[in-house]
Amino acid sequence: MQKFTKFYISNFEFDYKNLQAKFRYNFDNEVFFEEILDFNNEWFNIREDIDLVVLDNLLFHLHIALWISYYKSFPTNDLIVESWFLDNFQLSYWKKFYENWLWEFLYTNNILPKWLFNFVNNSKIKYKKKDYKTSNKSIVAIWWWKDSIVTIELLKKWWTDFDLVVIWKIDELKQYTSDISKKKILQIKRQLSLNIFELNSKWYYNWHVPITWLIAFILEVTTYLYDYKYIILSNEKSANFWNVFWKWLNINHQYSKSLDFEKDFSLYVNKYISSEVKYFSLLRWMYEVKIAKLFSEYWKQYFNKFSSCNNNFKINSKINFSLFQRKRPEGSTLGISLQGEGLEKSSYWCNNCPKCAFVFSILRPYLTEKEVIDIFWEDLYMRKDLEKLFRELLGLSGIKPFECVWESEEVIYSMYLTLSKYTYNLPFILKIFQEEILPKINNQEFENIEKKLVTIYNDDIIPLDLKKIIFMNI
Repeated sequence: MQKFTKFYISNFEFDYKNLQAKFRYNFDNEVFFEEILDFNNEWFNIREDIDLVVLDNLLFHLHIALWISYYKSFPTNDLIVESWFLDNFQLSYWKKFYENWLWEFLYTNNILPKWLFNFVNNSKIKYKKKDYKTSNKSIVAIWWWKDSIVTIELLKKWWTDFDLVVIWKIDELKQYTSDISKKKILQIKRQLSLNIFELNSKWYYNWHVPITWLIAFILEVTTYLYDYKYIILSNEKSANFWNVFWKWLNINHQYSKSLDFEKDFSLYVNKYISSEVKYFSLLRWMYEVKIAKLFSEYWKQYFNKFSSCNNNFKINSKINFSLFQRKRPEGSTLGISLQGEGLEKSSYWCNNCPKCAFVFSILRPYLTEKEVIDIFWEDLYMRKDLEKLFRELLGLSGIKPFECVWESEEVIYSMYLTLSKYTYNLPFILKIFQEEILPKINNQEFENIEKKLVTIYNDDIIPLDLKKIIFMNI
């Protein structure tokens, strides 16, 4: 493995005719990266009053966000910023963010953080924020998850002027969401530098990136080009909580989905980019169990067309998504016959990862036996090989997994509600819950947990005009 000493945030350019942006980076002027974002979309009209000064400012901030996809392959002490000049406030902001995100990466790979994140200005170019007006339209970032579906359905009832946006690829799940919601998708195509895959093949460091944070800056450019005011995400209250304390920071796998991040990001955008555009999560005022209950009660038409399993949608070297192919098991651990049904198709769940186990747990209290099989193909509580994973989710051992999973109280509460669904043959995982968790928590404590998890909270940055409408009708 070749060692590097400096990472350069080099330059960017924009093709105004084709709406294509290129962002360049390198290690020691030896290994080069060029990422391409294509903002062109034939189904949407760009604004007519594009100001190049505003656009350059937006593109710079996107430039200094995207580099993390490449820098993580070999974190260097110095980060040389060549495309713009960062003032002290900006340096502090970027340092805080990268510490909060990269801490998990450093912890997992046992890399000491002492000398990292040293930003060095190597440019005298300075731009100030130039405000611009927007329409009153909203754009909703969607994934495969139930959370995006809940956001869309809430907005459909009371806030009709919005479109959907996808970064990268419109797969069959996103297209299904678009078809059912009758909302168009604005697609932004992202092409990673192929050199990063070459480094990965040579055993350089590799780790997930804070994709929500990258999407935040991508959507800032998108909202300007296509004239939107609100950027709406679907992050919940549960994303605010950390996994483990290390060195001098609490590590939160979901930091870029947290309220702390959204507040800092909104402050930064208001100071350096736009006073008009607002970025927020519509579901911030709910825990995941509340969202799961809403989803399961009102939007069953999505049951077979959603997923929360990242293992089924990882990027390979050809930058494609692949579904996990497997056979549906014969018979059912819940006693439901599957005879006559198709036994082979694409599944959207691997049923082996923390996200599958968590989502199964929080949905299980609200699902019938048939719905469990239709979605997950099996009862994960029957799986003895998942004992270690469920113990971590329950807080019985280890730490909260570094995945987009939430509080152990949510799993405990969900299992408590689920017990009544099994009148006989209690599954293996629920036996663990019954023997090791249940005796330690009395009825009053469960009532307190329930009150905490089903309460509608008010700690968010949702604009008041939208917030009043949603709160009045939830």
